[in-house]
Amino acid sequence: MIHFTPLRKRPALSALMLLILGSGFCQAQEMLTDSARKEATEWLKEVKSGYLNTSSARIQKAVTALTAATSTENAAMKLYVDAMKDRFLNPTSMMSRMLNRGGGGGFRMMRMPGSGGRGGSNGSSKPDSPSTAFSNWRKQNTGNNVAPGFKKALQIQCKWMLLCLKKADAEKNERELNVSSSVLSMLDEVAANAKDVGEQLPMVGGASEVIRSYLNISDYRSETLPDNLMDLNTIFDRVLLAPYKEKKDVENFRKLWNKRIGLEATLLQNNSASDKKTAEVEKASFLVKRQWEREKACFELGDQVAALEKMKSLISGIKDPAEKQRAIRDLEFLLLTPAEQAKLREERTNRRMPGGPRF
Repeated sequence: MIHFTPLRKRPALSALMLLILGSGFCQAQEMLTDSARKEATEWLKEVKSGYLNTSSARIQKAVTALTAATSTENAAMKLYVDAMKDRFLNPTSMMSRMLNRGGGGGFRMMRMPGSGGRGGSNGSSKPDSPSTAFSNWRKQNTGNNVAPGFKKALQIQCKWMLLCLKKADAEKNERELNVSSSVLSMLDEVAANAKDVGEQLPMVGGASEVIRSYLNISDYRSETLPDNLMDLNTIFDRVLLAPYKEKKDVENFRKLWNKRIGLEATLLQNNSASDKKTAEVEKASFLVKRQWEREKACFELGDQVAALEKMKSLISGIKDPAEKQRAIRDLEFLLLTPAEQAKLREERTNRRMPGGPRF
């Protein structure tokens, strides 16, 4: 005969059994009725309205701060230093912002110069105080220690942050806001300052994240504009080229593609660490690759005759074997009929599916 030990004599086991069997003591699952769903929807609308009203003051404060930061390079740098000071001297608010980001893998803890390692910066066993750590950071990252072009790049990034914030606010409040002209204007500014800011624009992303946290606007992200001004793929594909693609306006579609290629070539030329000869080879290879992408996009948009002639000319200039093979496959696919393309897509999908047909 099997004997069971009474649960009252084993509290740990009792708690475990209750935890495992707990769901059995709950009421059966219950679906919302139509009226309950409608009532909850109306309640959520009120919550959303309250959130947006509460956020408006916070957003306006951030707009004011960013507008001031865009006025001069020094003003942009001041906002960044203020944000870093807040990060060093207010660990409680920093922890709160970390938790609000969702914990997990969404936040990387910044290493505070002078506050970590063995004994801090003074060689003792006691870490530096927050104020000393900030003072050390400021000495290392301001004044003559600032990389050439960093402050200008930061000023431009602050302008981009301001535009992204306004776009995000419009999206949350379901308002239309056309930012194309503003985006083009900013890209023109990048091109005009490429020699000074080319190397630094990719570096100011971390600074902009610190500023976002400081201004408490990390939750305001545009669904259209990327946070990083150097994410040119997204900016052109999602914002600038999309309207002309929708209208099948090939002429303006091409013009914008040419503008993109010109901007990227300028940035590449001013951000190359190679010698002059190598840089020219890199630039030529880049231009052929981008021109191929342009013609492929124009072919798909309907400008097939002109695009095909340009692609036939470009394909012979592709030196890299992998790039040439990719271009040949692109053109092979483009020259198929719509029915043949659909069949090939289906075959490729089946190959990738586990247990699917093998060809």
